[in-house]
Amino acid sequence: MSVRYFYTTIKAIEGDRVFWCEVPQLRKSINAIAGSVADDEAVYFYLWQWLQNDPNNQLVKSHWMVFLQYRSCMVTQRVYQNVGHRIDADYETLFYYLLNLLSTAITNNPRNFYGNFQDNKTKPGFFRLILEKWTDKKLRNTLYNFLRGEYKTIGRTNLGIVSLFSANKIQKVLRTSGIFNENHLLIFNCFREVKKASLRSLDKWQEEDWQQVIDRLHQLQPQVILTLEEVQAKLNQIGEIMRNHIDPPYSKFEPNNYDDNSNYFWENIPSKKPSKDLLQQQEIQEDINKLLITLEDEVKQIAYCYYHQKMTQAQIANRLGVHSSTISREITQLCKKIYQLLCAREGKDCPILLNEIKLQSRQKQEIDAYLEYFCQSYLTQI
Repeated sequence: MSVRYFYTTIKAIEGDRVFWCEVPQLRKSINAIAGSVADDEAVYFYLWQWLQNDPNNQLVKSHWMVFLQYRSCMVTQRVYQNVGHRIDADYETLFYYLLNLLSTAITNNPRNFYGNFQDNKTKPGFFRLILEKWTDKKLRNTLYNFLRGEYKTIGRTNLGIVSLFSANKIQKVLRTSGIFNENHLLIFNCFREVKKASLRSLDKWQEEDWQQVIDRLHQLQPQVILTLEEVQAKLNQIGEIMRNHIDPPYSKFEPNNYDDNSNYFWENIPSKKPSKDLLQQQEIQEDINKLLITLEDEVKQIAYCYYHQKMTQAQIANRLGVHSSTISREITQLCKKIYQLLCAREGKDCPILLNEIKLQSRQKQEIDAYLEYFCQSYLTQI
């Protein structure tokens, strides 16, 4: 029951383990709310409206503070799994940082934390899921900002970040950022070539290593004449762009792209019968449950890791001992099966063969939201 996050607080922290306990007064309050509304989704929305209408009420503030405590714990676990081995900080340090932030910046009014959350632009039935994802992303970006300031962005300089990526990835992100100058990519390729051949780590590079980059650049493009400082400046620029791509700064955080002009997938399905909020229909939940039951055990495990544990495709591939392309393919196939199911319910024509289905990004995004919702409540039990 996801509403327990609103009445459970921290009892103790030991290393990377957090122990929780219920707060009787908060539990009683949630039980009263749950008894007057339809489901957990409605409890979330009730508490949200209560916070907006009476932000100084101590009871509702307490509900949201313990909720933010729990989300902070989840976010810290994920961040620490990804970068803990690269930084000189333990789990407790990161978690306490977020808790201190919450206690100093949010306690007076938790509503301030959600100042730019646009509840009027959330899709009906998605409020809880979108609120949790929005909260986690803001906390994650706040934590990464802390790491940027204290630990040079998970222990890496701009040049260190550049060395993580392939030429194709660099080129794609540069073009997305409006940089079409081929010199940037050429400099990167020369840098990577020399780095691969070098016996020294990047932080121990000397002038002669950089001179090799310049010499290789001049060999490939004699007309391009750059100094060592200019080469480093361009690589630093690439690194900063890639940093913002993989770890966007808090100031650039965008909650969700649910704007007034969005063409929602569900609204674009020509229905042969009137249909209200699809997520509210028990029949759809049952249909998806039946589909999940038919999955092979490995696919169930992939879905559980990806949608419930929020693991990356690479992490899942390492755990299962397969190539990451296998994980990507299975996730895509599952999304297409959900698409077929929904189209069949609404009387929309859909290809029988999965490889003939081409999902648009908005369709994929909302199907992902469906699967996250069900993986939290269903796949944990399989």
